[in-house]
Amino acid sequence: MKTKFVDAENIRNTIETDFSGWGTAADFTFIPKGELWVDRQLKAETKLFSALARLERSLPKSPFRKIRQIAMRTLTDHSGDICVVETVRASGMTVRLIAGASVRASLDPYFLLGGHDLVYSYIPRNEIWVEARLNADERRSTLLHEIEERRLMKKGMSYADAHDYALAAERADRRRAGKAHFTRG
Repeated sequence: MKTKFVDAENIRNTIETDFSGWGTAADFTFIPKGELWVDRQLKAETKLFSALARLERSLPKSPFRKIRQIAMRTLTDHSGDICVVETVRASGMTVRLIAGASVRASLDPYFLLGGHDLVYSYIPRNEIWVEARLNADERRSTLLHEIEERRLMKKGMSYADAHDYALAAERADRRRAGKAHFTRG
């Protein structure tokens, strides 16, 4: 599989807000078959993303939940060593800016951009984690996404539906900030 390094922020602002940092044609129709796209900022982790792509191809009919469990078991060191860069408060929640690579290496290879306690069992109660390497605009949009998704899930909405609503809120935020110019709506 050919690896292509891309500007993931630009992709999130023009083509697909849900492009978290790596993907293949199985994930996104705009990626040519046979290519693995990796965010330039994640270049040091290319080996991990290649391993995830191989794992997914080897289990084509398996639910993502099972693939993630296998990846967590086989592609992490299980140390739980998370690098917290900064801790702040937002919307009554503890928000930790974390080095995402530390989460991917020790707990969950699929952790990208951000997450919260109602989706990730390893995130402590009432916490949101956001990737520290993101610039200020990306952090704000990602945090808004996580706050909205968590708020809706806390009200009883499924993750899939809450994620869709959170993506819409995130896209609107990117537009308001003058960063987004979506080519497909």
